[in-house]
Amino acid sequence: MSLRDRARDALYSAMNTADGSPASARRATQLASVTANAAADHGHTGTAAVLAVAGAAAVAAEGALTNYVYPPGDYAGFREEQP
Repeated sequence: MSLRDRARDALYSAMNTADGSPASARRATQLASVTANAAADHGHTGTAAVLAVAGAAAVAAEGALTNYVYPPGDYAGFREEQP
């Protein structure tokens, strides 16, 4: 396996979870959570609030901009089938 293939595989595994779904929002949320917690512990509540909002914005942006399609299957819903 060439260095280029290894770099591509490492980048792909960093960007996706094991099932192939995007992981960037999850990683951004984890980073925002850790840094917001550290800021709050040191008395910087305003900074903690900004970091928490940034983590939420990362999740919203990925949801709006991603082209991830959920696998086909029977998912729960709220409609009742009329015969």
